[in-house]
Amino acid sequence: MSPEDLRRISEVRALVASGKAREQRENRRLKLQEIADAVGVTPLTVYRWERGVTTPRGAAALRLAEIFEITAGAA
Repeated sequence: MSPEDLRRISEVRALVASGKAREQRENRRLKLQEIADAVGVTPLTVYRWERGVTTPRGAAALRLAEIFEITAGAA
């Protein structure tokens, strides 16, 4: 994994930890199922991310970064 990928993963995990993942999803008018399908997880997993119970890792976090248009260095 490249340093850029690691930064994007870190930013996604910070978004989830801040509780703003749900807000991002709703602003894009996406349903839990749509995010789950795009990332390759269950809607329950996305729900848990949004509630801060778990955090996305690896490829799932990178897919979320793409969905939420997070680039390395974006604040």
